[in-house]
Amino acid sequence: MRAYGFVDWSGNAGFKFAEGSSSYLALALVSADDYNGLRQALLKTRIRLGLPNELEFHFAHNADPVRSAFFSGLSDVHWEGAVLLVDKRSLPVRFTRMAAPAFYSSCLEYLLARVPASLIKIERLLIDGKKKEQVFTRTMRVAMSCALHTRGIEHTPTLRSEPAHQWDGLQLADMLAGAVLERALGGKNYLREVEKRLRIYQHQAIN
Repeated sequence: MRAYGFVDWSGNAGFKFAEGSSSYLALALVSADDYNGLRQALLKTRIRLGLPNELEFHFAHNADPVRSAFFSGLSDVHWEGAVLLVDKRSLPVRFTRMAAPAFYSSCLEYLLARVPASLIKIERLLIDGKKKEQVFTRTMRVAMSCALHTRGIEHTPTLRSEPAHQWDGLQLADMLAGAVLERALGGKNYLREVEKRLRIYQHQAIN
């Protein structure tokens, strides 16, 4: 049983595309057998780049050299990840009527229903957010429980929101989601060195 799993995303839940809503959403889930090993690898990357030890890796805020070094530094670390890529423009109308917590929760439930069991044999699932976001956290918790119970997985991890700057695992989830979205939009492929540890799922909605 792994201690932690982490969930973060890139894109947003909006459907007003002409006003700036993202066309895609990428939602990432990661876990690791050796979380301390993951943390040490990212610390070495920060040191190698001359960055502060507490710097938060964030795909949208990091320059190309930092993104490349981030994934290169994780190529030999034992972790496992999965990303759900959602083309929001192709979703049925019912999705456009969802509030943001319900939309993100629907995506989490979809992903958890498909990932390898090893990825979700965890004690705690942390999602990027503020601890006071109780409605969002509760909605995500219900989605997680439904997906795992449907698969016959009796153990349900504890789920809570945590700020990403305090957790390297959340930063990895953010970087993976951002990199998958970048590639989907025709940008640079940052994932070559970590492809073996990553599964990518395309959302297929049922009308």
